[in-house]
Amino acid sequence: MTRDNLLILAADQRPWLTNALFGHTDTATAGQRALTTEAKHLIFEGLLAATAGETTEDAVAGAAILVDPELGPGVPERALAHSIPLALPIERAGQRVYETEPDDLRGYLKAFAPTYSKVLVRYNPADPADERALQRTRLAEASAISRDVGCEFLFELLVPPTDEQLAQVDGDAERYAWELRPELTRQAMREILDEVGVDIWKLEHQGDLESSRQTVELAHEHGGECILLGAGGDTETVNGWLETAARAGFVGFAIGRSIWWEAVQALAAAPTDAGVRSRSLEKIAATYSGFVTAFTRAQ
Repeated sequence: MTRDNLLILAADQRPWLTNALFGHTDTATAGQRALTTEAKHLIFEGLLAATAGETTEDAVAGAAILVDPELGPGVPERALAHSIPLALPIERAGQRVYETEPDDLRGYLKAFAPTYSKVLVRYNPADPADERALQRTRLAEASAISRDVGCEFLFELLVPPTDEQLAQVDGDAERYAWELRPELTRQAMREILDEVGVDIWKLEHQGDLESSRQTVELAHEHGGECILLGAGGDTETVNGWLETAARAGFVGFAIGRSIWWEAVQALAAAPTDAGVRSRSLEKIAATYSGFVTAFTRAQ
């Protein structure tokens, strides 16, 4: 490995979370924010529980959290208080074309002092050229500001298929993910890297071992590393992806819903039940720890 493992518990979902819990993607009400805040603090406490058996140095070297202050106020500050590296999202959620949020990115990053600034970008090399160029311009600025204030730039790249690409695999999303998406991902990375400085790529699974190694090598050529995203997969599926990623040279993961969604659903059904909260916390800690074990054993 060229750097320490980076094992992120991801909890920065915003429109996805309000839709899953409340059936909408509008601004959350005060009562809804109360529940999302409690949920995201629970997730963070699950991470703390999972790292409690380690020394502070070990926890900082591996465990990290990706969380937003919008639906999880106070969690970023708690992460800093516990010396858990913080990744902070800086994209306007739910947009097809990347937009930085907030407008005062420099002030935002200085206020929260994250280790990583994270963007989520949907980018397919077959998308319109003007759309891709606009995204690269915006991302180059976000990367430059992030690095200037001392943050590493964490780039979550999603490559959704075009209709034509899906037709090539008879409409089979699984075939697309294995047969077409890895090379499209590398094409997208090359285009982006011409203009944007990236420290860590947060990527969908990259197919088989050889394909995954090619993606890691591309990142290394430009001074970057790769971590795996969970895509909401079940434990068995994610463990398989983690094994391949670890053997290929990925340095970690950023997994969210696969770790905490069942626990958050239980909390939402009984938010004042101490027993439910305790069991939910234990489930988050155990599931996160299981993914850590699956990844590190395969390295």
